[in-house]
Amino acid sequence: MLLCIALPGGLLAAEPVPGSNPLLRDVFTADPAPLVVGDTAYLYVGHDEAKGDEFFRMNDWRVYSSRDLKHWTSHGAIMKPTDFSWAVGEAWAAQAVQRNGRFYFYTTVTHDDRHPGRAIGVAVADNPLGPFKDARGSALVTDQMTPGPYNWDDIDPTVLVDDDGTAWLAWGNPVLHLARLKPNMTELDGPIENIALPNYTEGPWLSKRQGLYYLTYAAMAHQGVWEHLAYATAPSPRGPWTYRGLITGPVKNSYTIHPGLLDFKGRSYLLYHNGTLTLPDGQTGAGARRSVTIEYLHYGADGGILPITQTEAGISVPPPPAAPAPAVDYGRSDPAVRVRQFAQGYPTAWPGAPALTSVTDPFNQAPEPVGFNSNGGLGRIAQTFVPAADIALARISLYAGDGLGTGGGRSLRLSLRDLGEAEGVDGGTELLGAPGGLTIAYQPQGAGLLSFELATATPVLLKAGRRYVLELSGERQALTVFLRASRGDVYAAGAAHGDGQPLKDRSGAAIDLAFALYDRP
Repeated sequence: MLLCIALPGGLLAAEPVPGSNPLLRDVFTADPAPLVVGDTAYLYVGHDEAKGDEFFRMNDWRVYSSRDLKHWTSHGAIMKPTDFSWAVGEAWAAQAVQRNGRFYFYTTVTHDDRHPGRAIGVAVADNPLGPFKDARGSALVTDQMTPGPYNWDDIDPTVLVDDDGTAWLAWGNPVLHLARLKPNMTELDGPIENIALPNYTEGPWLSKRQGLYYLTYAAMAHQGVWEHLAYATAPSPRGPWTYRGLITGPVKNSYTIHPGLLDFKGRSYLLYHNGTLTLPDGQTGAGARRSVTIEYLHYGADGGILPITQTEAGISVPPPPAAPAPAVDYGRSDPAVRVRQFAQGYPTAWPGAPALTSVTDPFNQAPEPVGFNSNGGLGRIAQTFVPAADIALARISLYAGDGLGTGGGRSLRLSLRDLGEAEGVDGGTELLGAPGGLTIAYQPQGAGLLSFELATATPVLLKAGRRYVLELSGERQALTVFLRASRGDVYAAGAAHGDGQPLKDRSGAAIDLAFALYDRP
């Protein structure tokens, strides 16, 4: 007689190859932060515990160690948010660094009611495995220290201890903040600066290689798509930062991604997370149940990070050949206009003396990105206005940025039309010469000023009391450029439109694009 015994499916499955993805499989892990001490790599991670469709539920941070990056030992939880007496929860992204024989752990938590919002804490230990204890008795950064239109911006700290001993702290969503740390590693040393990087969302990782500084970060979520990884380089942590493009696209089954760069025993690696793991108890991965993964990372001759293909094999196989990123052709603007990009990041005022503005403080009054992928897809984004006095127009400035730029099937045209006293925004007389407006070449920039200087010999005269419409047109769903809009009706003499229809905020109120018009001198 033949006896058949049914075994649980997990027992029949082949053991994963060490170094394959996901890298850690005992629990759901996220936001990897590697640290090398001697011949050992330590990996600090968040611990996802969400059930069903829950938002992130993260109650502790964990650490793993390895001497070959393939076989990892779990050392369990090293800290929980309430180990900070002033915090109430949320063990979000963190990073540990070593200095003078001690280990400093910078974390994201939720502060109690004394300082509502997200906050950055710092803990310290004499061993990379802990125990970690609050190093200050208070938050290093609170929401009140980074004023602006976002109350969730103080998350995802990253720290770099430079070759000269100077330590730098960077953090934030959707604005990247930067500050120097005092030698004690527990106090800020100087003001907090804002750095505007193209497509920046969150999860910065600050690193240095051969004298060049790198900021690798999660990108594009505020543009309505799943996060990608992008990076920029600079000669100093304070910049100027040069955008270098995307490293890799969205991950499977998770709308977030979080980088951690690692140099270990002569090779470079990228750690990130996806949502593909199924635990032995049957729990499946998701956007709030993520798993750490790893890939080989290559640098080009110019110091650029080469594009990375996400794999299931991870580093269980030899590294693939390095492939350079293809060159990008953004095209050329019409000779009748000179495009000036990124005159100022996160502007709180318009430079000079504009003749007409929709807002006085672009950063605080117009925080919402609007692009050609908004509202189900748009081909035209426009703003109407009525001058109170005649304007001999010399320059148009927008608060805009991000996107992938022009080229590659992404076009952009600038139109300015006289609507007279007609209702709506369609039609009218084009004032910039060419039918449909002028061709614009646009390279990705951080959230800042995008200006168009008119090069025509005859000035464009805007008459007081007449209605005009300023419009950018492009391909529907293309991630070309994002204009910044208000959260309500801040400009009474006009309104923002998409494909001819009024654009609204979440409450149904009219919104306005942030723009300024300048007279000829």
